[in-house]
Amino acid sequence: MRVGFYFAPGWGYYSVPRSYWGRYWSVGEYLPDVFWRYRLDDWRTYGLGYPPEGTRWVLVDNTIYLIDEYDGYIIDVIRDAWRW
Repeated sequence: MRVGFYFAPGWGYYSVPRSYWGRYWSVGEYLPDVFWRYRLDDWRTYGLGYPPEGTRWVLVDNTIYLIDEYDGYIIDVIRDAWRW
């Protein structure tokens, strides 16, 4: 574990603004746009469903979020994604 960084398969470690360290978001909240680029395109590998039109799966540390591509509204959350 690297302090100040999150890990995402396919992306490696990436820097996170200090105000987001250890922060979790829930369904109904808005995911900050700094995380939107960590898109999960191989969703089948993780047993996830096809993201509906206008949504995408994104990786934030040990969590996968299904968000609206327009505003980051969180539709679904999978916690502890890398604990197999």
